[in-house]
Amino acid sequence: MSPVPVLSIVVVSWNTRDLLLTLLRRLFDEPRPPYEVVVVDNDSADGSADAVRAAFPDARVLPQPKNGGFAYGANRGLAAANGRWVLLLNTDADADPQRLERLVAAAERLPGAAVVGPRIVDEHGATQRSTWRRHLPRHYLPNALFLNRLVEPRQPDVTSDVDCVSGCVFLIRRDVLAEVGGFDERFFMYFEEADLCERVRRAGHRIVFVPDVAFVHAGGLSAAQSAERTFVAFRESALLYHAVWHGRFWTEYVRCCLVLGCSLRLLIWSVLALFGRGGRAWLYRAALRHLLRPGLVGELCRRPRQTTISP
Repeated sequence: MSPVPVLSIVVVSWNTRDLLLTLLRRLFDEPRPPYEVVVVDNDSADGSADAVRAAFPDARVLPQPKNGGFAYGANRGLAAANGRWVLLLNTDADADPQRLERLVAAAERLPGAAVVGPRIVDEHGATQRSTWRRHLPRHYLPNALFLNRLVEPRQPDVTSDVDCVSGCVFLIRRDVLAEVGGFDERFFMYFEEADLCERVRRAGHRIVFVPDVAFVHAGGLSAAQSAERTFVAFRESALLYHAVWHGRFWTEYVRCCLVLGCSLRLLIWSVLALFGRGGRAWLYRAALRHLLRPGLVGELCRRPRQTTISP
């Protein structure tokens, strides 16, 4: 009987073959890495699953019949993972055995920690936002009015308990999943980690940010393949999150704030278009069409929670 690994790594991929193979080369840099690697392919059309099987026979490949979103793919990887800790890793993130070892060692030293996130930097070494406070309805009006930097707290520079960590490099203790369930598959992409972190915190567990360990994240390269879909999905997921945790009234309030924010930004980009610089106006138009759809909030409030990992 094989010993249970300390760490399982789950990578969810959709049409990111080259990024995926580059990441796996780093993960399999050692002949016998001390972790298992599970690749969930969300019905890619670029031959990702076959390429991984051919190049990395030690990786477990789980091809899916559809692109059900990040939460859908992550749950299937989490259900297959055997490690005491499970690391969700984006294909546009960079990792190596040494950093993985440091992150897991830090997590093992944190009593009561259920979710641990490292500091995220871009390819130039600049720190990206890696932690967030709880998403509350009162945050959305300042965001709409371009005042978010005035109200967003600074990211900690020492190991700290936080409300939420980034989903691009997301370490979770596997036994916690049996208690709180997996990701909610109603979230196609975005806010699924915020929803899971909320459930983890309410169950009495810690979410800890460890800035001493840094991972590189190029950022959004998979999402960039379908810019309009992901742009709209971010705003729908924000509404869904508030429908789950704050009820219909406050979700309608958040929707009004999002409409205001998109309208102001559409106006700015439309003016810039007069000078040949209106590159994002079409995205805000698409978001407004979706946000103004009749019955949107009621539909989101009625959606039942969907997780294939039951508590």
